[in-house]
Amino acid sequence: MKAKSKRAKKSSTDNLFPQIDEKQKGLTLFNHIKQIQKFQDPNYFDKLTDLDLKTFNHFMILRGLSMNPALLDIISTVYRYFETKVIPSKQFYLLLISLIPSEHSNIFHPWIKASKKHKYSKGLIELVMRKFEASKSEAIEYANIFSMTDTGKKELFDILQGYGLTDKEVETLMSNDDDITE
Repeated sequence: MKAKSKRAKKSSTDNLFPQIDEKQKGLTLFNHIKQIQKFQDPNYFDKLTDLDLKTFNHFMILRGLSMNPALLDIISTVYRYFETKVIPSKQFYLLLISLIPSEHSNIFHPWIKASKKHKYSKGLIELVMRKFEASKSEAIEYANIFSMTDTGKKELFDILQGYGLTDKEVETLMSNDDDITE
């Protein structure tokens, strides 16, 4: 006798509205994007609960849709004229489904995350701030730029030595061993 599969077959409507468990999880941003790209149901927005509406963020939806290179022109135009919350969400959804062709729905476009930020010690950032008379965020940006190349790392090393630090102290600052800042 065959054991029953743990997963039941899903009907086509299950893709539109995933089952909600006891914790009352609503639809995610990616559910909204899939709806806009693939199903394009004009009545979709009327079926959303208050919990689902919390994840319907205009900017994030446009960002997710822009991962598809074929849609960049459309998305940039929409963003230029309809920045976040200028038009009601329902009209925003209807606008998107009218502009975005559904043939782009079967292609996977990964979400591209921002590159990891380098982490620097507080002492290093303070010395860069002092050297360039810059704010903390500018000093972090400068440290990022210096860290991109070997020549830049050498220049940063020389800058830190210019404050009377020994080679070992400079290496400690540049090795991220003490208090870290982003």
